Amino acid sequence: MRFVFLFLLVIGVVFGIGGPWAALNFSGEEIGTWRVYDRPGPYKPVTISLRAEDAPIRAFVDMQTIRNFIPTVSRTALTAVVTHKGKDVLVETLNYTGSKATNKGSPQGQQIYRDDIGDIDPAEDGDYRFVIGPGDFDGLEVAQVNLVLRKNVAVIDRRIMPAGIALIIISIAGLLFLRRRRKATASVTPPAPKWGRNG
Repeated sequence: MRFVFLFLLVIGVVFGIGGPWAALNFSGEEIGTWRVYDRPGPYKPVTISLRAEDAPIRAFVDMQTIRNFIPTVSRTALTAVVTHKGKDVLVETLNYTGSKATNKGSPQGQQIYRDDIGDIDPAEDGDYRFVIGPGDFDGLEVAQVNLVLRKNVAVIDRRIMPAGIALIIISIAGLLFLRRRRKATASVTPPAPKWGRNG
């Protein structure tokens, strides 16, 4: 039974955490990187020619800060708008709450955070305009911002993640139950008889 719960735990981690994270960040092929901000600014809109055959196209915004900051859902670090032929394709506020900071160059280097704007799917042949701007996060000191595009990315089924998390919870609960039952069984087992002159 313990093996079953361990197996469910592994499956839950793969589908609930590892698989979606890898698909989000590493699937597909990188199209390119464009600098949209250098301190002290201003933010620069960029126009990129995309092809329909590259869809789904995932857009990321890498933000490098001067000092560490604690992301929060209630504060927007950056805003992003993607338009095509004058129509909004993606409109997103980026708070980086799900981002894990990485250091540039060395452990003491400046912090880089990544968040995704979303997927352009379907896409049309033509120019897409990306406008990145500041949010309402007071005191956030941004050093530079890069736009990163990846093509032919894997589409994440949002239903898989909750199912994976549920498997993790069930498997952990099962393992804890088995552990407690084993301890309870051990506590009620009578001691082995002692042999000897006084036995």
